Amino acid sequence: MNAIEKLRKEGYPYKIKGNGGYTAVLYGIQPLLDGEYEAIYRYPGGECVHHISEIKAYFEVIEQ
Repeated sequence: MNAIEKLRKEGYPYKIKGNGGYTAVLYGIQPLLDGEYEAIYRYPGGECVHHISEIKAYFEVIEQ
């Protein structure tokens, strides 16, 4: 299982609308301390790291 499949299985959406209304696509995984991780999303201007709780609270899911 690759990183994108792992994140999607954990509930991260494939495509979101966030950060000023821009559309972003799931791009990769950012390892954190103690085995934690967050998703990297690619926006038109570059990448940004988002946690699943942040996505659920503030962003519109375009494609799960």
